[in-house]
Amino acid sequence: MDPTRSPHCAPLLRTGRRICRRRPGRPVTVPKSYSQSLHRQLSAWLCSGEPVAEITSETDISPATLFRWKAQALMDARVRDRVSSTDADELAGRIARLEAALVLTHAACALFDEGT
Repeated sequence: MDPTRSPHCAPLLRTGRRICRRRPGRPVTVPKSYSQSLHRQLSAWLCSGEPVAEITSETDISPATLFRWKAQALMDARVRDRVSSTDADELAGRIARLEAALVLTHAACALFDEGT
């Protein structure tokens, strides 16, 4: 069934959101994706003190999205005490390496246990 023909999906289509269906009769909205340049520009405006309501009215991007972008930008600028996105990527890589080393350690311990 084409979702553009369903009457209960019309409001979602007018707002520009894409939809997909999981179950018949229950539309699920899929978030839009925005370009990195737009994301960076709006994050800079938000961090400089531009009100979220004003940017929302100009861009039609939801306030929740803009608040999330602002919070992440403040963390990345180290204005807020949280892990920045670049630090999070580095930590994820370190965790993966440590977990791999742990698997090898468990395998080595199993070999030594078999030999005794």
